[in-house]
Amino acid sequence: MKLNNLLLIFSLGVLPFVHSCRSPESDDKLKSKIEEALADNQGIAVDVEAGNVTLNGQLGSDSLKQVIEEKTKLAGGESIKSIHNNIMVNLPEPEDAREKYHEIVEGAVDSTLTRDVNRVLKEFPTITAQVKEGVIIATGNIEKSQLDSLKKRLEHIKPKGLDMKGVTSR
Repeated sequence: MKLNNLLLIFSLGVLPFVHSCRSPESDDKLKSKIEEALADNQGIAVDVEAGNVTLNGQLGSDSLKQVIEEKTKLAGGESIKSIHNNIMVNLPEPEDAREKYHEIVEGAVDSTLTRDVNRVLKEFPTITAQVKEGVIIATGNIEKSQLDSLKKRLEHIKPKGLDMKGVTSR
């Protein structure tokens, strides 16, 4: 009887320890599941050690970073002890991003364009502008030497069009 109790106590003491030890094979399986779930998100590296998942890479938005973390949780389930989301959000805007965004949201980009135009116009206080359906309509007076600079700066923010007919140079 004492031997059975001793074996029972020993088993209860060892089971939590055995459960907390993970084999590299189970980490490899977990990593494979997560990588498969994230296959459509190139550039995200997955590392797994003792059930702790680390995500590394770069993305263009915080919302996408959260989507990646949610996909990781779903793929790993209870096998995951913790997730260390080291993904950096800092990729530059692609060249055609504003145009694609404008197509998607049908004109809602005007507020973003207006914000960008106002930033540019801080350096050109004699010029005013409106944004309508992605087109910047500028008016006012400016020195001839600054006209090209203004035009380049406004074109750089990638509007659908730029109307400078109302700008006169002196």
